[in-house]
Order: sequence, then C-alpha cells, then structure tokens
Amino acid sequence: MISPLRRGNLPSMNKRLETLLDRVATWPQEAQDWAALALAEVEEKVRVLQSLTPEQRTKLEGLRAIIDGSIAEGGSYTDEDVELSIAAKLDAWETGRKGA
Repeated sequence: MISPLRRGNLPSMNKRLETLLDRVATWPQEAQDWAALALAEVEEKVRVLQSLTPEQRTKLEGLRAIIDGSIAEGGSYTDEDVELSIAAKLDAWETGRKGA
C-alpha cells in the first residue's frame, strides 16, 4: 500500500516522521493506539500555540525564561511546583485581561 503521505500531501514533513508513519501500519494495534494518542496530544499543543496572540506568546516566552533560569541555577522545583506556578500566573493574567 502506498502511503497517502508519499503522494505529496505534506511536502514539508521531515523524512524521519514520514518513515515512522509508514511503519505504523505494521505495529500491533495497542502500539498504533498509543501513537494516535501521542500525535493527537502534539496536534492539540500545536493548535493552541498557533492560536496565541503575540501578547500571549510573549508571556509564554517569559514563563519559559523563568523556568529555564531556575533550571540553570539548579532550582529544586518539582514538576508540580512548576505547573502550579504557571497556572497561577496564567490565572492572574486572564483575570487582569478580563478586567481590563
């Protein structure tokens, strides 16, 4: 079977991804299900990132810089600490945006 991806539908797809997707059909069903879930998650993240306004992108980049700085300094933040901090900052930003 010829992959629809090889018909030119996605000319900018990298070769590694194209090769992996071609092999997915040979994987056990459970592995195909995992792959579908993983790709759906990536797609949702891409969709959300593409929908951000320039202001939202700037705020996200700022949060990333804070996190990267903490990691570089050897900060001892857990994943939960980071998630809570991001959620609090985004909530405050949303509240400020709605009140403005």
